[in-house]
Amino acid sequence: MARLFRMLTLVALGSTLVGCDPAPADTPSAAPTAPSPSASPGDLAVPPLRLPSVAPDGTCPVAEPQRWSNPDQARRVLGPGPVYPVADYFVGEALPLRPSDRQADGSYTAKMRWLAVGYTGPVLVRAGRIDAPGAASAEFSYLGEPRHDGHHAVLTRADTDLPGTTTVDGPGCYAYQVDGTSFSYTIVFRAG
Repeated sequence: MARLFRMLTLVALGSTLVGCDPAPADTPSAAPTAPSPSASPGDLAVPPLRLPSVAPDGTCPVAEPQRWSNPDQARRVLGPGPVYPVADYFVGEALPLRPSDRQADGSYTAKMRWLAVGYTGPVLVRAGRIDAPGAASAEFSYLGEPRHDGHHAVLTRADTDLPGTTTVDGPGCYAYQVDGTSFSYTIVFRAG
């Protein structure tokens, strides 16, 4: 009798397990759903834009350039990184605004190269004027897209050279805000 009870128990367990088996491969299944936008690997929790202000005396608190370790790439960069604007594009402490950089709307668009080192993932670069009303923007030339009032890109290599541009209203004090998954910082610069 005990043997019959054990066999019936095994049959019952076996049929329960069969009910848990996945469907055979030729059985159609529901179509996969697209991931929600927040699940995308390129998404970033976008912090608010928090640009610094000029000193009470009106001084533009520009970022101090720092030497770059690979002089074949750049001599100097700005900011703490891991995504840096190349300071070699500045003359003195200012991004030069040449007549050839002037756009039809009166703004200036100047070349600005960026270097990303030791970071893969999404990055968002935003810019603004901090000494007066006005606007500014930054973008990478071959990577990313406008998003969140800035330029968003997903860096897939730990070391990336990012040609780009910076657009400003005219001479003045400006700042970039650079955001990634593990960092958020600002870099103040003058244009003139």
